[in-house]
Amino acid sequence: TTATYFTKFDFKAGYFQVPLDKADRPKTAFSTRDGHFQFKLLPQGLTNGPPTFQRIVNQILGPNRWKHVLAYIDDIIIYS
Repeated sequence: TTATYFTKFDFKAGYFQVPLDKADRPKTAFSTRDGHFQFKLLPQGLTNGPPTFQRIVNQILGPNRWKHVLAYIDDIIIYS
């Protein structure tokens, strides 16, 4: 590329910005002595978490992806 300027950023708690479908929340359930809990947002550590988040980022970037911006999971670089 002939880019001169580069901007890099990382989504803060990116996974926690993605809501889980209500029907999928029980799949994230866990119990402790304090009670039974389940995530309402995409937690880190799920097998399908990274590809799910990457797909969402790719959809947001749309046609600019590979032209002016690259994304790997929650790391973004914009160049011009």
